[in-house]
Amino acid sequence: MSGTKFSSYADQDAAQPPPSPPLRAGWAWHPPLPLAPVPVFVWPPRPLVTLRYLLSRAFLGSVLLPFGALAAITWLWLQPALERCAELRADWILQMYARNLGLMLLVAGGLHLFFHTLGRQGKERKFDARALNATPQRFFARSQLLDNMLWTSASGVTVWTAYEVGFMWAYANHLVPFYLDPRAHPVWFVLGFVAVPFFAATHFYFIHRLLHWRPLYRLAHALHHRNDNLGPWSGLSMHPLEHVIYLSSVLVHLVVASHPLHVLFHMQWNTLGAAVSHAGFESLTFRGRPLLMLGSFHHQLHHRHYDCNYGTPFMPCDRWFGTEHDGTEEAMEAVRRRRHSRPARVVS
Repeated sequence: MSGTKFSSYADQDAAQPPPSPPLRAGWAWHPPLPLAPVPVFVWPPRPLVTLRYLLSRAFLGSVLLPFGALAAITWLWLQPALERCAELRADWILQMYARNLGLMLLVAGGLHLFFHTLGRQGKERKFDARALNATPQRFFARSQLLDNMLWTSASGVTVWTAYEVGFMWAYANHLVPFYLDPRAHPVWFVLGFVAVPFFAATHFYFIHRLLHWRPLYRLAHALHHRNDNLGPWSGLSMHPLEHVIYLSSVLVHLVVASHPLHVLFHMQWNTLGAAVSHAGFESLTFRGRPLLMLGSFHHQLHHRHYDCNYGTPFMPCDRWFGTEHDGTEEAMEAVRRRRHSRPARVVS
């Protein structure tokens, strides 16, 4: 991998935006191809490039700072006091559910309103050329938006809240064995936030491969794959079983020293972050330049082709395990060869 290029990530803060790439069939826009990997877990290691990425708009400005700030606001002003959580009671549990539902309405609803209802950014950095709800027969009430909102709110926010309730109850009763005190371990406290997106990406790759096992796909994951054209409400539109499996990455905080803030950050990254990453646009722009990074073409390709790019750009698991689609015709041909070399899979 010594010849790997990192320009699409390392140059996020460059003085000039990258040149517009040529369009390929079915796409309104895509980043330069082949897709460049995140330059963190690469060989040979490139410490300076890695540091530059961790301090870039793509990571520090679009992941750590916004989601870290939201987790801090949640912990300081929106989270019931831990002493209230010592006993499982409906009042504080419903308060947490209402808070999480409100956050999802704010993030997913706000992104949908801005990009898809009002069209304030037009098709600038929009991946799919089609409008949402292009195949309404797939969805409840023949509406992709209503279908996605139903599964996200009724199941997704419920499971999300259940995991957080379990952790807060456990913290309140001193059942979490590895509590990380930020005053005693400030460096490890900060590094915990840095590690969450990379751990969540690794967990996501393996459980996502599991969800594409035919029985689980038919039972649960096919519901999420109704969305081959993505909008913010698509991110957490899943079967309840998939919500339980997908959000289970937060259980790592039972065995790794953590603070309740890490749990909130982790859960909001996996839920609100899913709405952001499924927005259908690569970034929120200002005067034609990226202001906040949102979705990834890497995952957009998965929703189009199903049996590639099971992970996220944060970890090169697809490259390591031979399931990567980097957007090129050569990668598409490799996907076709894999399909023909094994029994047919359910893809819709």
